[in-house]
Amino acid sequence: MTTTKDGQPTSSFAYCSWHQGYTRTARLVRLPADQGSGSGTPGLFACTPCRHAYDLVPISEQP
Repeated sequence: MTTTKDGQPTSSFAYCSWHQGYTRTARLVRLPADQGSGSGTPGLFACTPCRHAYDLVPISEQP
């Protein structure tokens, strides 16, 4: 999560691929299948409830 200069978290708005709706708690959990040139598939985002329900770990927290 990014923060502003005064330490406040910034909000983001993304589409949760699991419950198929927009949310402010979505985090990237899967990278695109093909990161080379071309259109490829987009990364997948999941909201907090879906991450807990499906045991999804955000990319930023993966080893």
